[in-house]
Amino acid sequence: MSTRFQHEIVTRTQPLSAWVHLHDSKAPHWHQGIELSYTLSGHIDDFTINGRDYQSKSGSILVVNSQLIHSVRTINTANSCALSIIYPYDYVHRLYPSIEHEVIAINEPAYFSEQQSAVYLDLQGDLYQLALALQQSTAYTNLRIEALTTAILQRLLIYFTTAKASSGVIYGKAPQIVERIQKITMYVNQHYTQPISLSDIAQQINVTKEYLTRFFKQHMEMTVGEYISLVRAQHAYEDLLGQRGNLTAIATMNGFPSTRALNHAFQAVYHQTAATIYKTEHTLD
Repeated sequence: MSTRFQHEIVTRTQPLSAWVHLHDSKAPHWHQGIELSYTLSGHIDDFTINGRDYQSKSGSILVVNSQLIHSVRTINTANSCALSIIYPYDYVHRLYPSIEHEVIAINEPAYFSEQQSAVYLDLQGDLYQLALALQQSTAYTNLRIEALTTAILQRLLIYFTTAKASSGVIYGKAPQIVERIQKITMYVNQHYTQPISLSDIAQQINVTKEYLTRFFKQHMEMTVGEYISLVRAQHAYEDLLGQRGNLTAIATMNGFPSTRALNHAFQAVYHQTAATIYKTEHTLD
């Protein structure tokens, strides 16, 4: 029997560019974003990335590249804590288009160059400072967190990227399948504000609509339409929290044909309607 994994919904930590979180464990999941995990205290006995197990201790940095199934399980270890940063793939690609053909290779410190070893120490310092910032609440906290997550991403991309073909990263799926999934999801993320048809996406990857439908359902365990709604809902959620307009305006700017469609998508993704969240946010004001 095949194991089913959860497609994690990643929404930026408002108003930041990335999702940042302190935690002690995470169930098996996957997402399109690039995830960094930093062990702050204790040790994680079972950090699994696409079937490969890592044992991390305080100070360890692990990166999960886009589309890889992974989990964090803390086994019989008290006071273990890890920091996770998930950089949305579209955000990273916009800043560094070469990531489409590269991966971040930082999980094997034994193979580092002397320069990489020095930069690894810098990353540990940045991540420790980020953990401290997350526990503070001042007028400048978000600025501090944004600056640190950006600096961390910059170091990763400058010093630890390598070509996918030579990386040795095991995807669990054939590289061409992962590449095709990334092209589809990238197209949706770049055009979610506009009407998107199956023909539009099929044309981008040179397949028929019928093949696209079967392929996406097989590898993503959701339909293309469901994924489009998911992406639109995630962006609409950010706009809603940022109070960037009323429900009609938010629906329109995120590609929904109506507030009814917006509410339907929110119910499926967040288990409550956009109208309910909208009222809650405005009541808090």
